[in-house]
Amino acid sequence: MGMLVDGKWQAEDASGFVRDGQNVRFDSGFSGCISTDGSSEFAAEAGRYALYFNRTCPWSHRAAVTRQVKGLTEAIDVVLLEPAMGEQSWWFGDSGEYHDPAIGAKHLHELYSASKADFTGRVSVPILWDKQLGTIVSNDSGAIARMFNTQFDALATRPELDLYPSALRGDIDELNEFIADRINDGVYRCMLAKTQADYEVGFDRLFGALDSLDERLNNHRYLLANQPTEPDCRLFAALVRFDCVYYGLYNCNLRRIVDYPNLWDYTRDLYQLPGVAETVDIEKIKSGYFTMIGRGGIVPKGPILDFSAAHGRAARFP
Repeated sequence: MGMLVDGKWQAEDASGFVRDGQNVRFDSGFSGCISTDGSSEFAAEAGRYALYFNRTCPWSHRAAVTRQVKGLTEAIDVVLLEPAMGEQSWWFGDSGEYHDPAIGAKHLHELYSASKADFTGRVSVPILWDKQLGTIVSNDSGAIARMFNTQFDALATRPELDLYPSALRGDIDELNEFIADRINDGVYRCMLAKTQADYEVGFDRLFGALDSLDERLNNHRYLLANQPTEPDCRLFAALVRFDCVYYGLYNCNLRRIVDYPNLWDYTRDLYQLPGVAETVDIEKIKSGYFTMIGRGGIVPKGPILDFSAAHGRAARFP
């Protein structure tokens, strides 16, 4: 896939950064924190930050969903990238549809090098860009989502929605890790597996996790409460991609999400929350996955998925 080494793009992965069925994620690299109390150089200010993401990446998606459900669309800008990776990872493409307003970059790795001249690591989305200081604050999707939830309430139109309430933080952290390991990373373990044994381990863990979450959702509207929390945003990003991408392209084909009565209703419930539908473009998502280098470029026409159909969960769990 390629990566930055000492701030320079190289086409080969360096030792310790090779993705396979065992190793999916690596250290993000930028871990700045926005604060409201003056303890950080990054203050929570309207119009100062931009979230860079694309329609394809599920890690991007959960940060975008958090921005929407908290009502931060006026406070935090977005910059979209080309859905499909280019030869140098994520980029702005050649169509003219996407562009970088910060430094006129063609590839996302240019913003990484502009932020840290000797950066070594993978180039991932999302990134949170500080327009005032001209640097990446963070490229950790979980940290970005949590900053949106906790540090921007004075600028949010829905500050009352707390995705990380203090009474549930232990349960949230545990469920976040479970979903990240078994599902978010699980689908990639199936796709990246080099042996049948590795594939089957990832496959069984993935569907065991989906089965258990479907059971959980038989008794709760959302995973932990009667309002969404962080694990819901994390899980939604995987569920909305599952039937149209992971089921076929990633060989995760035991069951579709539409085959799960609770997970399918729950996916539609989350999709219909204010602003969330704006973060989903199934055709762009499919295009991003199926037209990446080495995948042939043929985008499937199906499946037909009606995320706007009635789900009944509000009446079931008043």
